[in-house]
Amino acid sequence: MLGLGTVTHQQEGENVLVIKKSKWLVMLVALMLLVSACGGGGGGSAKPSGEGDGKGASAGDKKIAFWTISLSPTFDDYINGVIKDFEAQNPGVKVEWQDIPYDNVEQRTLTAAASGQLADVLNLNTDYLKKLSALGAVANMDELLPDAKKDFFDGVWTSGQFEGKTFALPWYLSNAVILYNKELLAEAGYDHPPATEEEAWEMSAAIKEKTGFYGHSIKDIHLYLPRYGINIVSDDFRSAAFNTPETVEIFKKFKERYDAGLIPEEILLGQAKIPEWYAQEKLAFWGTGPQLFRQVEDLSPEVYKKSAAASSLVGSTGESHVAIMNIAVSEKSKHKEEAAKFAQFITNADNQLAFSKIVAVLPSVKAAAEDPFFTEGENSEDPAERGRFLAAKQLEKSVDMLAPVENVSQINKTINEEFHKVLLQGKDPAQAVADAEAEVNRLLNQ
Repeated sequence: MLGLGTVTHQQEGENVLVIKKSKWLVMLVALMLLVSACGGGGGGSAKPSGEGDGKGASAGDKKIAFWTISLSPTFDDYINGVIKDFEAQNPGVKVEWQDIPYDNVEQRTLTAAASGQLADVLNLNTDYLKKLSALGAVANMDELLPDAKKDFFDGVWTSGQFEGKTFALPWYLSNAVILYNKELLAEAGYDHPPATEEEAWEMSAAIKEKTGFYGHSIKDIHLYLPRYGINIVSDDFRSAAFNTPETVEIFKKFKERYDAGLIPEEILLGQAKIPEWYAQEKLAFWGTGPQLFRQVEDLSPEVYKKSAAASSLVGSTGESHVAIMNIAVSEKSKHKEEAAKFAQFITNADNQLAFSKIVAVLPSVKAAAEDPFFTEGENSEDPAERGRFLAAKQLEKSVDMLAPVENVSQINKTINEEFHKVLLQGKDPAQAVADAEAEVNRLLNQ
């Protein structure tokens, strides 16, 4: 979701990566890869392939339109620089850039897709990508760029897939690591941070008993299940796959934790701001993108000094979720070859590394993540710097855990609502999972 701004990461890595200008340079907007707004720039309307206003282009030039989400005006210099370099290396091709405010993206892209007026190259979050893929509006990248996959992290690459085919290249991304309060853990008898979800909840019980405060927290469950090998949808994408004894047991376990006072209702209901709770020492650890750690430093420098960074909490799969922005090519582009070449250019290692140095995001290309910019923070005492190192390191085991289907947001909402009913209303866990399954099956077949 960036402005000298930030990628957002909501608790437990929700699904929104947006960039928003803020006094921290890195501000949380709400990670639902793609649920929140962020002001954009670039007014006017982009023109479809083959059209243009002629500025800087000759009559014989191939013009490709490029749409981004809320990157202007903060990143005008960067984007225009990339375009200038691409045009210099590809004489006869002109890129016309249009930035669309986040609030307008869905309506703009779906309307353009219906009328055949999509830009040649599009910046899409995972949710909108699935919708356009279902409409046949974006091109198959496996066919356009058959050798591209080897450059990207394997788990990140899957973000661009829909029903087994790849429709986008991963661009910038964010994953979660842990910020933890060393003193609160020490009061509870621990000299190390939790490494797994189970260990985090065991520590939470001890922290609650010894200090009266909370350790871990949770709001939604849709990204927790895949960490334990529970798929949200079936391999053929036609039915729900999560109604298993393991899921029912997870719902039961969280009900027990809630009843034991380990899960704060304010966070479950979205009524509390987690950075503030952590800064007030109401929470012992917080899973989020390391770019957001500075919020704690601003709120309470003393608590920040007591803090350290650790790798993301994992389940039985050992994998972490990653939130991703993508680059796709219109299926109806008149210059599909040139559009694919630009998509590959803006996502290459050099350009992604340059972007990562001006805003706190992670690259999707392996070569960029190997740069000292990411590796030198390994021994840093500063939580944000070490967190950046850990976040880049765990990209090897980061996966887009969102179901690769068109209506993934509605599916996640359904599962989370039933989860909340179990904790807050005492609904039978097996019935809640069954009801969620029925509604997800309806969504998948409507």
